[in-house]
Amino acid sequence: MGFTLSESNAVAYLAGCGLITPAVARTATAQSLGGGVSNVVVRVDARGEPGGLVLKQSLPRLRVEQEWLADRERIYHEAASLQYLAKVLPASALPKVVLEDRPNYLFVMSSAPPEGVNWKDALLAGNVDPAVAVQVGALLGRIHRHSSVTDDRIPEGLEQFADQHCFVQLRIDPYHRATAAVHPDLANDIEIEAQRMLNRRLALVHGDYSPKNVIVVGSGAAAEAFLLDFEVAHLGNPVFDLAFMLNHLTLKAIHQPRLAGEYNAAARSFWSAYLDNAGAFAADPARFERETVRQLGALLLARIDGKSPAEYITGDHQKQQARNLAKGILSGATAYLHQLHDALMTLAPAK
Repeated sequence: MGFTLSESNAVAYLAGCGLITPAVARTATAQSLGGGVSNVVVRVDARGEPGGLVLKQSLPRLRVEQEWLADRERIYHEAASLQYLAKVLPASALPKVVLEDRPNYLFVMSSAPPEGVNWKDALLAGNVDPAVAVQVGALLGRIHRHSSVTDDRIPEGLEQFADQHCFVQLRIDPYHRATAAVHPDLANDIEIEAQRMLNRRLALVHGDYSPKNVIVVGSGAAAEAFLLDFEVAHLGNPVFDLAFMLNHLTLKAIHQPRLAGEYNAAARSFWSAYLDNAGAFAADPARFERETVRQLGALLLARIDGKSPAEYITGDHQKQQARNLAKGILSGATAYLHQLHDALMTLAPAK
């Protein structure tokens, strides 16, 4: 069966690997961090020791209502992407890989700053800081620029991300194709979007670039973003990361329409910062924006009717608003961010 990570055995595991001494282990504490739907994640802190360590182990079956299986080897992609990006991004923006345990589908990394705040939690609480969105957009632009494929020449170190199997299992199948099964009238449009994400291998794509995977330290001009969860990393179409993040901001505007203006401002800040840092990907910003918005439409519908629905969009009224917006995008009626944002500003809460 192998080793199964839990809050109760994480400290002993680290001691057994020699990452902490027996003396430190006696006073160390472990806390489960949940790991979303796809992993077990445990943080270990030792009294008197700086920072902390985080253990992460991939699950074979994701914790969602519908059956959703995925290869556990995706954990290798995450460790590898962190090691690659350590050469690209500031040390303050990423965890550091400390240990890989491939037989047990587990790795150990440095902890996020303890004073940090999860950006998703902040956004849902109404704390919408455009300066944070600028940081998040700038980091993504740097990732894509430094990993860009030119004339089919893959930069050194990125060959290991050419396999898109995990991306298909964790995104294309449960998002695009599960949604197409619910909306057969849109199946062709959604499949076109799926193929665009699979056929254009242009840069290293995070694959889960969302507010829940951003830890924010500070605020305003002093804000710094710390990025997490690279298990879906692959060589692909950078449009996916942009659409994925913008979709989350769109969903929050649907969830809290009174804050739609603030979420829209954050989205614009994110988009502008990305373009400022992305290099050649911004050479034709209008076309790039149209492609991003179209992918956003597919993802928006997927977060309502796919295998991973947004947990805070619960009412029938808001679900239908999201469907209508998504269908407007996929039909071509909404092609640019300003059109989407104008539509979000007209949404009214359920009566």
